[in-house]
Amino acid sequence: MAVEFTGRNVSVTSTLRALAQERVQKLERHLGGPAQVRVVLSQEKHRFEAEVIATHRRRLWKAQEETGDPRAALALAFEKIDAQAMRDVEKRRDRKHRGAAPARPAASEEPASSPDSSAAVSPEWRIVRTSQRSTVKPMSVEEAALRLDNGPLEFLVFRDAANERISILYKRRDGDFGLIVPQC
Repeated sequence: MAVEFTGRNVSVTSTLRALAQERVQKLERHLGGPAQVRVVLSQEKHRFEAEVIATHRRRLWKAQEETGDPRAALALAFEKIDAQAMRDVEKRRDRKHRGAAPARPAASEEPASSPDSSAAVSPEWRIVRTSQRSTVKPMSVEEAALRLDNGPLEFLVFRDAANERISILYKRRDGDFGLIVPQC
């Protein structure tokens, strides 16, 4: 836990430091690791401004709050940081678990349904069409691997130049490539 304080036209008291240390510990519990926090307190006339910048594992959150009380400004700024960090953690968690498909019963296990009930039942998945159209170009497997490695695509459909068959090359999670050659 690294907390850096800066006071502009205001002295940073021990109670403000303790409040910031307490809120940083709470933030680190949510993030699951140490965070670096920079706190800038400033006073202009009767208004106190607290600016908090927190970093954790190449992620950055900023918050700025202005009130008549320095403790309240600091607390509100940390509330904003907590909300930003929790949103980011939830987004990352959702992205990580989004790839898991729900278990669907096999076609043989589904009971036979009447024509009336089939209209009421909708599948759990949906098919999304994309507007990108690509032509199946003849190329070697090595050329397809180079194109897939250098581009943003996750898979590539191509015609194998050696045997004139349609093939699919895809990126595997372990970093290698997988090749699918359908039997026609």
